[in-house]
Amino acid sequence: MPSVNVDKDPKLPLALELPTAVGLALMAGFLFNMSVVTAPALNALSPEQALAAWKAVHSKVRNPLFAGAAFGTAILTAACTAVGWRSRLRGWCLGSALLYGIGVIGTTFTVEAAPNRAVVAAKEPPPELSRMLSIWLRGNHIRSASALAAFLVAWLGFHGSPKPAR
Repeated sequence: MPSVNVDKDPKLPLALELPTAVGLALMAGFLFNMSVVTAPALNALSPEQALAAWKAVHSKVRNPLFAGAAFGTAILTAACTAVGWRSRLRGWCLGSALLYGIGVIGTTFTVEAAPNRAVVAAKEPPPELSRMLSIWLRGNHIRSASALAAFLVAWLGFHGSPKPAR
């Protein structure tokens, strides 16, 4: 098996490292807020108010700035993986990219999208609105924890990972 040249003391360019860390931190904070503030507030409303509020939140989050932060962060974690591949950062960057890609982006499309589509299409509160919010909230907890874990793994790789023994 051919050996891989591994850089013993790698550094990613700050122009890649910083926006990746900022994107991961922003998404972790945003998703944490959705789990501990927004969703509980929706649960405290009447079904009619909850439906209107959920629709309002959904319409506001669908904007270029949020899309850039959410999907740009996925691209940045993949770029960190590619740039750091031949170094000891490989595992840290790949771990962060997988946590974010699967835990945040994957969960968004596999768990969160269906309740959001149903709410947007609803003219009146569906009888299962509370159950839909519960499903959405569980998925968002996964996204929030995944984004935080991706941030921590990236940060440890960038700044705190153990140095190889010499």
